[in-house]
Amino acid sequence: MQDWGLSPVAKRAAWLKFLAGVVIALPVAVLISRIAPRVKLLPGWQTIRPPYDVMALAEVGDLVWSGGRDGVAIIDRDSGTVQGQVMADVKLAYVTSIIAAGDGREVWIGHAGGLSHFDGDGWRTLTTADGLPDSQVLAVARTGTGDVWVGTAAGLARHADGAWSTFTVQDGLASDAVSVIFEDSLGRLWFGDGSTIRGGLTMFDGSSWRTYSIADGLAHNVVNGILEDRNGNLWFATGFGSRGAASRFDGRSWTTFTEKDGLAGPKVRSVFQDGAGTLWFGSEYDGLASFDGRQWRTFTPKEGLAGREVKVMLQDSRGDLWLGTENGISRISRSETIGKEQQP
Repeated sequence: MQDWGLSPVAKRAAWLKFLAGVVIALPVAVLISRIAPRVKLLPGWQTIRPPYDVMALAEVGDLVWSGGRDGVAIIDRDSGTVQGQVMADVKLAYVTSIIAAGDGREVWIGHAGGLSHFDGDGWRTLTTADGLPDSQVLAVARTGTGDVWVGTAAGLARHADGAWSTFTVQDGLASDAVSVIFEDSLGRLWFGDGSTIRGGLTMFDGSSWRTYSIADGLAHNVVNGILEDRNGNLWFATGFGSRGAASRFDGRSWTTFTEKDGLAGPKVRSVFQDGAGTLWFGSEYDGLASFDGRQWRTFTPKEGLAGREVKVMLQDSRGDLWLGTENGISRISRSETIGKEQQP
């Protein structure tokens, strides 16, 4: 197992810091546990805290990396226990994206201070001085051709053939801000703006740009997540504040799904499809909804969900589903995620 910058001194310091935190936090935790009602978890569910605020998840070998406000926590995939923190060449905070390849031999991490790259030997953090439009990175994706795309509030950057190029609304983007990047099965890239009220959705096929909006059938212009399902349909998690929905696009027409159909809340924060075909929709304030092709189900902290805002979802190589929220991680064992392979 690689340590990704965890030196012996750093490990000892982290352990001492952890023990000090336990001494301070334990009495408070005991008091809270006595006051707060206990929630009986559903079969196969596990709550993992820390980390707390979770915005990015990636499987790296037999570990899961969890990124968020406090950096990147390294979690043992089997037990769910935190093994340490990723130590890059700069302090990691407000991590939005983690892209790992080769069991961690290469990793890209987008965060408030730039884009940190681990090349197998060490870390290097890229900022505007290296060609990024803005040093605060909102999204990172690596395409099938190996290109790296980076979304920021000031534009989009692409690293290809050893060089950076940038794109803005002048090139065809619906918005300079890009917080969601997704490559579909046809090799087209989709860029969503979920960080500004204006919002925006853009498709790039390698040569031309096209934008989509409410006028085309999109439920809401603010796009928070994108997914392609097994049938080739594209799903868009949309919304801002108390308005939004999930949009499905089959290449010709749009279909909108709301709370009346089974969503947990109006603003859809994330969307995911597990290996059994079940669709999962995370909301901003109201928990989680799932659809297995036959019925909808909703989950909130009352049912044992770690938090109300489901920001990111991951299914690991064993089939367990990881749900990152503003208040920790919920992990659902594979036996509880198996469902019918149908679509709405």
